Amino acid sequence: MFSVIIPLYNKAPFVKKTIDSVIGQTFREFEIIVVNDGSTDGGEEIIKNEYGDQVVLIHQANQGVSSARNRGINQAKFDYIAFLDADDMWHPDYLKWIIHVLEKYPEIRMVGTSYTNDSLPDSIENPEIELIEDYFAKADYNTLFTSSSTVIHRSFFESNIGFKSYLIRGEDIDVWLRTFDWFGKAAYIHASLMHYTLVSSSKKASIPRLDQTILLEIFEPNYSISDHFPSWNSFRDKYLMLNLFQYLGSEVNYRVGQELIGKTRNSFFFTQIPYYMPLSFFQFILLKPILGKFLRNYLKFCFRYIYT
Repeated sequence: MFSVIIPLYNKAPFVKKTIDSVIGQTFREFEIIVVNDGSTDGGEEIIKNEYGDQVVLIHQANQGVSSARNRGINQAKFDYIAFLDADDMWHPDYLKWIIHVLEKYPEIRMVGTSYTNDSLPDSIENPEIELIEDYFAKADYNTLFTSSSTVIHRSFFESNIGFKSYLIRGEDIDVWLRTFDWFGKAAYIHASLMHYTLVSSSKKASIPRLDQTILLEIFEPNYSISDHFPSWNSFRDKYLMLNLFQYLGSEVNYRVGQELIGKTRNSFFFTQIPYYMPLSFFQFILLKPILGKFLRNYLKFCFRYIYT
């Protein structure tokens, strides 16, 4: 039923708990595929020694998380692809509730769940299940789906580009956007069925060029979102305004960012005000995380209470 794809790159301290959370599922029809993307910390040896043939272990030279996920998808034998990062964990009933949704709503081909940074609940009874028919109308400041709590029918990957290896930031969100557009609907389970590991994810990474992020990608003329979702343009503009500031610490990104703002179709004047500031303002913001958090909260406030 489910092919669980786990990309692995230097997550040795976490990967055993991750795999154990899959093996401990109350719904048992699944395979586990770990794609070792050139790890150097011995995580692949832990998997080989601990799990043997319980896990399909694939090795490749380091090519990035997108390549690893695509490799796993190509090896999958089941109809539903479930994604899980090598430092996160599922609730024992994660797959149980996913299959519940798929059986209750057979037209659904994309399912996501809520997550928590705290301890997973002991039990989950009768969670709220939301059927989403216009994802773009509600996903501007919370894109809902994550790389450890999303299940997608394999037919999307058989007919579309999977994870884009040239994207360093937002490669997963790009897939969620295009998947929803492809199927036209999705389901979301409002229950904390996945634990997101903050310790591993909080490591500071270098800021990529904007042409390596989803922000430039979604403004490309041939970006594949169909016209039957009129909310798309508004979502795209809001998403840009909420996230662009964190990339504007270099002259190149600052210039490209100003060009992107010029491509928006909605004014959202109050959210544009910070982007009138010079490059030095954003360089200072990026040095002071608390100021970046304040700016993001200001932008969220605008979209929640002014541009609703």
